[in-house]
Amino acid sequence: MADVKVVVQGLHASAQVAKGLAEELRTPVQAALTSATTTSGQLVGWSIAAGLGQLGSSWSAPLSALQQRIVATGSNLDANATAHNQNEQTAAGVWSQQGAKP
Repeated sequence: MADVKVVVQGLHASAQVAKGLAEELRTPVQAALTSATTTSGQLVGWSIAAGLGQLGSSWSAPLSALQQRIVATGSNLDANATAHNQNEQTAAGVWSQQGAKP
């Protein structure tokens, strides 16, 4: 079995990257959906109007879910890092109680 080394700071850094990406995604997605809906309203009578309106409404939920999933990934990375750090501290405490030196 291969040794696994968890770098808690790396997990926290990855969590921040994920949360940052989710935040960066928010503005362009909202702008695209708003533009599609607005343009649809301005093109009443054109064959493309319905498609643009549908784009604005049908993609809103999946894109929102994607953003939430990215945020959740960041939160899970943070939680994993915290749990791993606590496990290391607990294990070190047990070894210290047994007289082992770090």
